[in-house]
Amino acid sequence: MTKKILSSVAGLVLGTAVLVGGTASPAAAVGGCSKTASTDHSVTVKCTSGLETYFRVYGYFCSTSSCSYLPGGLASLGGTSKVTSGAYYSGSWKVKGCYVTDGC
Repeated sequence: MTKKILSSVAGLVLGTAVLVGGTASPAAAVGGCSKTASTDHSVTVKCTSGLETYFRVYGYFCSTSSCSYLPGGLASLGGTSKVTSGAYYSGSWKVKGCYVTDGC
């Protein structure tokens, strides 16, 4: 029973991508991420290193009624991911890395 629980937990950890904020920790799967541009309604982030092949920026946008993270375009390491919204960019962003194109 214990073995089954541990293997399930290990599978969950391995299958979960890491969200990285403005500065990535050395252990992060995607690193070298920095905001390259932003406007009132968009944010662009470039990531240059890491263990995963693709990444997507999530910008924190606010409207008059609520705020939420919205996904940007999928990009390969070394490229840029941009998210544009009708809401206002709050200044916060996160990055999610993935190994396959539909993983983040």
